[in-house]
Formats: sequence, structure tokens, C-alpha cells
Amino acid sequence: MTDTQPEHTLIQISDPHLGRVPGPIRPGYPDSDTQLQAVLADIRERYPDPDLVLVTGDLAEDPETVTYARLAHYLSALPAPVSALAGNHDDHGLARQTFTAAGHAFDAEQRVGNWLIVNLNSAWPGHTPGRLPAEELARLQSALRHHPDCWVLVAVHHPVVPVGSRWLDALGLTNGDELLAVLERHPKVRACIFGHIHQAFDALHGTVRLLGCPSTCVQFLPGSEDFALDPEDAGYRVIRLRDDGTFETRIERVPDTSMVPAL
Repeated sequence: MTDTQPEHTLIQISDPHLGRVPGPIRPGYPDSDTQLQAVLADIRERYPDPDLVLVTGDLAEDPETVTYARLAHYLSALPAPVSALAGNHDDHGLARQTFTAAGHAFDAEQRVGNWLIVNLNSAWPGHTPGRLPAEELARLQSALRHHPDCWVLVAVHHPVVPVGSRWLDALGLTNGDELLAVLERHPKVRACIFGHIHQAFDALHGTVRLLGCPSTCVQFLPGSEDFALDPEDAGYRVIRLRDDGTFETRIERVPDTSMVPAL
């Protein structure tokens, strides 16, 4: 029998790291703007009608109004609502102000079918690792209480658990155990997605899938002890949500977006 239940398509992009002006943000890097535009073009071609696009932090390398305005303009070309959150490189207040002025959601709680999508702010001012303040954890718990019949996907910038790279694992979510404790108490939470690690990641914590995303800019080498770039192409994550609480996900890579020589 054919499964005909509705599907809802979420696209996750992460870590565009746009500079004050278009171009490489440091020597040896590709042009962040060109990379992002290639990813967005790929999304428009392969997924012309997604239900929501999530942008999970490190929106800017240079966190200024002009940078966020340029990024918001690029994202406005997508045929779907956009919802974003801040990363450790961002000015949270400025990013939120600029994105909301452009009509994009920021730190939002949104319904997609019978799913609730909750964006949390883990940006910890002055620190590269992340931390969820008590008010963000309380906001999450309130959202879960008010939507008891919804399946739930939580989005945050920093990885909730170690990902197997010594240097990155020192820069993750410092109170990930507190977030996991909240998620464990709510069996309708199905996934927690994040950025920051510039690579794909997929693990299971109880019944919750923990999913990391490539960057639209450069990729970090999985399993590395110290900082190292990966010659993999830029990418994004696609998540197909079903109304019965199941979902499928995959990473899409964008050809010809690697500018790091193969090792």
C-alpha cells in the first residue's frame, strides 16, 4: 500500500560566514558570497517548494548591518519562509533586528504541518563555545507544554554532544546535558539539528536524532585532532517531515564548491 501521508520539506543551511564585503574571509578560503549563492541556486533547482529554510548560525564573519542585510537579501530569493538563529560569530541583537526587518523569522517557534520547529539561541557573548541561558531552556519547555500534540524539531547553533574532533569538542554547547534532559522528558521531540561543525553528523540520543550540517563556506575535516579543512564540497541538509512523527534526511553537496586542495 502506498504511503500517501503529507510530507513537509525543511532545508537547513549553516555557517555562511559572510564578510563585510563579498570575498574570501581569510587567505586560502573561497568567496563566502559565491559559495552561498551556489548553494541557494542548488536549493532552488532541486527543491523548488520547501516549507521552511532554517539558517543555523554564524551568519556573518563580520557582524555588521551591511553584512546581515546582504545575507537577508540573498535568502529572500528562496521560495520559502526563512527562519534563522545566531552563532558565536554573530551579533545576536543586530542579526535579529536586520532579519526581522527583512521579513525573516529569528529565534522563532513555528508550525509546519503538525510539527513544531523551535530555534534556540546558544550564542554566548565573548565566547566561541555556546551556552543556552536559563530563559532559553524555559522558553523551550513552555513551547513544548503549549503544543503537546505536535512532533518537535529543535534547532541550535552549537553541537549538543561531542562530534569526535578534539578541537571542535572543546567549542560545543557547554550545557548540552541540560538541553538533552529537557528533550528526554518530551517523547514527541524527534530531532535536534545544529551547525558550527562545518560537516555532516548523525547520532541518536535515546529517540532523538542529533544532526549536524555542512557549511555553505568551507568544511572541517571530521575526526581531526586539530583545526583542519576538508576538501569536500559545500552542502546543506534536507529533512522530510511526515505527520506520523517519522522523517527522512540527507545531505546534498553542491558540485564545484570545494576550493581546498585534496590531501
